Formats: sequence, structure tokens, C-alpha cells
Amino acid sequence: MRDTINIYTHNGLFHADDVFATALISMMCENINVKRGGDEEIPEDKENWIVFDIGGGELDHHTPECKEANGCHPGTNIPYAACGLVWRKYYKEILEAQDCPQQYVESVYTKVENTLILGIDASDNGFDPVADALNLVPNLQTETRKEIISASKIGYTVSALIKDFNPTWESDRDPYEAFMDAVSFAKDILYNRFDSIIDALDGREYILQNIEYSANHLMILDQFAPWQGVVTSQSRFNQKAADIWYVVSPALRGGWNVQCALDDPDNRTSYRHPLPESWLGLRAEEFAKASGVKDAKFCHPSGFLCGADSEEGALALAEIACHKKH
Repeated sequence: MRDTINIYTHNGLFHADDVFATALISMMCENINVKRGGDEEIPEDKENWIVFDIGGGELDHHTPECKEANGCHPGTNIPYAACGLVWRKYYKEILEAQDCPQQYVESVYTKVENTLILGIDASDNGFDPVADALNLVPNLQTETRKEIISASKIGYTVSALIKDFNPTWESDRDPYEAFMDAVSFAKDILYNRFDSIIDALDGREYILQNIEYSANHLMILDQFAPWQGVVTSQSRFNQKAADIWYVVSPALRGGWNVQCALDDPDNRTSYRHPLPESWLGLRAEEFAKASGVKDAKFCHPSGFLCGADSEEGALALAEIACHKKH
């Protein structure tokens, strides 16, 4: 991690683009020196500064020359803005400073790019991905096009949220202070995004191990981790994953759960082996009586989940469900 980095970006109204670019750079150093100004104030010793979103350099996107040189995010028509340019250039150094495991770096880069950076850059460039995609639809009526675009609008995005950090026209708040508050907020978002993605990647490794330990249509986890997507994707080529009907794991609210594996995570009823219909919606004593498991707690009305107070009780429910015909 570097000791100090000098940053220069534009003054005036700030947006998610320059705020997140600043936040990203600040994550790879102990101290950050931020200066905001106009083109006439750009430091002459540019080698000692990271200049972005102004000045026409490699991290600017406002001139025709910059737009042509930067191109678009891979696989999209979304032009790069300063946030995406900073992320593309410095992501390895940023993630190294955050102690991201080396084997995850490229995956974290892609996930952050797709879930956060693309939206920021699209907004900053005034690019509407839905409107762009509709250009591929032949013979689309103008009014229908307008209705689809209108329906797709999200009222309060991360870009709108950051914009609200700007002092209002009636405020006497210092714009620099407001900018740095926005940067601090953006850093929290980035820290959480990195942690969430790395945690999911760790969870994937944990689930892959437990798939190999699965037997008799059951996968048993000694702690909960997101598993549905991993099991589904692995099922295309791993027979052990394809044979899993139920996953037994500790419940976040206490006790133990039995959850149905799905063939399609986007279809919450594509159960590989549904729970018994006679259980659906039952709770407490009714469920214990119907299932024959003393500490059975509940069965969700939709049938995707049931639970018991103990691991033994959950395993008993899963065994019974496995032998029920549907």
C-alpha cells in the first residue's frame, strides 16, 4: 500500500463517477491529498498526481479523443467514465491493498465491474442500456418504446444517492467537505461490496467441498453459506451435485433447516424432490405430529423449507421427505 497519493479532479457539482474514482484510489494508500479545481489549475508536475475526469488524459472521458481511446466496457455499449477507467487501471493494486486473495482478484474485478461500475459509468455518460437494447428490436412502435423505457427507470440509484451529497443552492456548506463526505460513504459501499463478493467466493469453495461429501440425496452443512447457485451450476457436470435433493444447515434464526434444491434458482418451485404436501404450512405441535419428528418447528406453506430445533430433527425430516413419493 502506498503512503500518500495526490489526486486532482474537477470542482463544481460532483457525481458518483468522480466520487467513486476518488474512493477507489484512496483504498490503495494510507493518506490521500485531494484537490478539486478547473483545467487551468491542473498541477504541472503531473507525474506526482493522479488526474482524472478532467484534463483530457487517460483517465478523462470528456473529449472525443478520450472517448475514442477509452472505448466501451467489454461486451457492452456503455462508454467508460472516470470511475471505470480508474477501476480498470488500478484494480489489482486496490485489491492487493485490501488483502484480496490472489486467486479471487479477477473474479472480484469482474463482479464489481458488473454490479456497480457499469451503472455508475452509464449514468455519468447519460447512457440508457434499456434504450440501447431496444434498438435491436425490429418494428418497435415509438410509443411502446417510450413505455418500456419509462417502466425500466429506477428512481433512486447509487448515482442519485451520491448526487444528493452536493450542497443545495440554499446551503452554505463547504463543497469540498461535502465531496469528502460522499467519498467516505462511497468507500463504505466499496468495502461492503468487496467483502460480500470475497465472502461469496469463499462460500463457493466451502460448498464445493460439501458437495463431494454429500450422500443419499442430502448435503449437510455445519454452517450456513449460500449454496443454491453453486449446486445448480455444478449439476450440469457433477453427478453428486445433481443428486442433491435437500440441504440441511443451521438456521440463521436458530435451529436447523431442510431446504429443497432447485433445478432452476430463478424458479422457486422447480423442486427436485418436493417436501410432502401434508406438511405444507404446518407449525409447532401440528407439524411435529404430522411428521413424527418431536422437535419439528415449521414447514413453509410454499414447501421449499422446513425446520426443527436440532440437527437430528432436521436430518430426520430430510430422511422422511426423501422416502416420500410425489
